[in-house]
Parts: sequence; C-alpha cells; structure tokens
Amino acid sequence: MKLIKGFKDIYPLSDKVVENTSIFNSVKEIITEIAKRYNFQEIITPVIENKDTFTTGIGSDTDIVSKEMYDFYLFKEGKVDKSSIYSLRPEGTAAVIRSYIEQSMDKKRKINKLYYFGPMFRYERSQKGRYRQFNQMGIELIGSDNIYYEYEIISLAIDILENLEIKNFDLEINSIGNEQSLKKLSKEVIKFTEQNKSKINSDDLQIVKKNPLRFLDKAINKYNFKDVPRAEEFLDNNSKSRFKDLTDILDENKILYKINNQLVRGIDYYNDLVFEIKSSELGSQDTILAGGRYDNLVKKFNGSQTSCVGFAAGVERLLLLLSNQFIQKIEISTEFYVIYQNQSFQNYANEVTKMLRKLGKNVEMDQEYRSFTKQLKHANKIKSKKVVIIGEKEYKNKQILLKDMITGQEELFDIGKLSTKIT
Repeated sequence: MKLIKGFKDIYPLSDKVVENTSIFNSVKEIITEIAKRYNFQEIITPVIENKDTFTTGIGSDTDIVSKEMYDFYLFKEGKVDKSSIYSLRPEGTAAVIRSYIEQSMDKKRKINKLYYFGPMFRYERSQKGRYRQFNQMGIELIGSDNIYYEYEIISLAIDILENLEIKNFDLEINSIGNEQSLKKLSKEVIKFTEQNKSKINSDDLQIVKKNPLRFLDKAINKYNFKDVPRAEEFLDNNSKSRFKDLTDILDENKILYKINNQLVRGIDYYNDLVFEIKSSELGSQDTILAGGRYDNLVKKFNGSQTSCVGFAAGVERLLLLLSNQFIQKIEISTEFYVIYQNQSFQNYANEVTKMLRKLGKNVEMDQEYRSFTKQLKHANKIKSKKVVIIGEKEYKNKQILLKDMITGQEELFDIGKLSTKIT
C-alpha cells in the first residue's frame, strides 16, 4: 500500500522538514500565538462544503474551481444522488465568509477578527512546496474599512515570518482600485485584447470574456506585452488617497515595501489593496503569502455590504524557508527521564512519573526494565534535560536524585517536596 500521489504523512522524526510532526506543530503554535497577540480568534470550518461556496467565493472560471477542486456526489441507497455537489475546500476565505453569514457573526460583534489553520485540497501538479493536500493558515478581518487595519494585517504577516526567523523576504503592495475603477480597467483590458488577439491563445481569450482581470493577472506573467493596461491608470481619488495613507503609515512604522503596479491577484473578490510577500529562496513560485481587501465578498454571498481584509499562507512553503538553526532549536526534547536501578523499584518509579506528569511535565520512563546504563544512554539519545535517578537508597527513603543533564548538577530530596523543587 502506498500514499496517493500529491499527499504526504506528517510523522515524528521525519528527516523531511515538511513531514516532521515536531516542526509542523511548532510552526502552528507560533502562528497561533502571533494571531492571538493581535486578538484574532480561531474559526474552524468543515473540510467539505457545498460546491457553491467556492464557485461564489472564488469564481467559477478560475483554475481552482474549474480544474483543481475535488468534487463529488453522494452515493446512497445504491444510486448516485446528483441533486447536490460537494467539494473538499481548496482555500479558506470563502468558507469563513459562508460561516460568518450563516452564524450571524455580525450581530454578535461589529468587527470579527478571525484566523484559521487547516488542510486544503487542490488537484494540481505536485512540485516543491505544493501538495494536493496542503495546509493553509489565514487571517480575516471582517467589518471595517479602516486603513489602520490594513497596516495591522500586514504587520501581523511580517511578525509571523520574523518569529519563524524567516529572512530575505520582500513585501509588494498595489492598489487595484474600487468597484468603479475595476470596471473601467476591465473595459480597457477587453479593448487591449481585441487589439492583440493574434498574439493571445484561444484559452486565454475565453478567460477575457469571463473575467478580464483574471486575464490581466495571467498576461502580466505569461506574455511580453509592454503596454498592458495598469490598475493605477484608473484609480479614482478615493482609492489614490487610501493607498497614499497606507504607504505613509508603513513608512512611519518603518515597514519596508515595494510598490508593484503589475500586482493584480486574479481572484474575483479583491479591491483596492492587494499585497504579496515573496522570497527568492522558493524559486519561480516565490510567493510566501498573499492577500488584500475584499469589500464585496460578503455581498456576493447575499449578505450586507461588509468591508474585509486578510491574507493566507501555505504552511508547507513556510516550512521550506525555515533555517537549520531554527529547526535545531525546536527539536523535541524530553524534560524528565525517570531511571530505576532495580525492577522491584519500577512501581515507585511509575509513582514519581505520574507525579511529574501531574505537574505538567513531559516525562519518559523505560517500562522494559533495561539496564541502568542503557536507560541513561537512552536519556542522552532523546536529549532529556533532566534525569530522575531511583536507586536502593532513594527507594527505601522515598527520595529521588535529580540530575541536570546540561550542568551535571545533582540534588537529592524527599518525594514530598517534588512540587516545590520542580519548576
């Protein structure tokens, strides 16, 4: 039996960073801690949604929806039920907005600051840092168009990278304008493609008919057009002012950025701010995380007009950027290893182990009764910070000998003082 192509196990002691449980969980803990510092709260949505959630949220003509989603029907009573189509979620934002509306979160709180972390599914070509089941973390701020929240979201993203000790990354920002600006830009893209029809392949011409902005996102990277329309040419005064306010705030707070006028993000729901953080260490697929403002998405789900801003990051791509130094720091180590010299001391050793665990400590004990020397060697092998030694004297006097494996310092004390001696 073998893994399905594009999927992976995450397990202890794996030599591969993206498959190592300890490294994966440490990264998750850091991301969660940073999100909580900014007072974001976790939202957990199902991995399965009605397909309409994603066709509405992402757009039916995107590659994600049209080519990469895992869709299925229910099979019941010996027949395929085609009345509903279900999908494994390919991204997090659409599901979060569906939940926001369905659970009436706006009635409980004006501004909802949410984060998620979990598996996503896309049927795409497997490559470095990309899997058909991958993990994504996302930040969604729903309920405000205040420019300072855009600054806060960008700051949060950078804080995550810095706490993961990821270096050599670049923040790129752009404004694609509001709804009216985007309509003008779309008209100009259609006009541009008509003039250059002979240079554009038929599949991309079909994209223009459905979503000109998605073509623009592709054209910038795929074709060598020098005069392709740019969003900046169609910004109204309000969008220009918003973007200027944001760059002023970033400058004042010494956040480095580049303005990339060709950054569009070809997903239906973006407006005004779009941004990406990139790293050259990832090769041609250099985006670490990406996001922006999406003020019309709640309305697309038949909710009220609601301002939103957020971003998402592929966890596997973050893992690939971790330094060896950082990985070594988070290698799992045992806090306490309980060693006993005689098998008749085993019950007492288990009693000590239980007490330590009640104190919230990570404790290992050899239940196979190997020799004292082998137990000590194993404690070293698993990098135990401290060793509890139980010999005949300790057993008879209800004591333990505590040895610090880093300093070599030893201390003998009664078992009744365990809670005061262990911190």
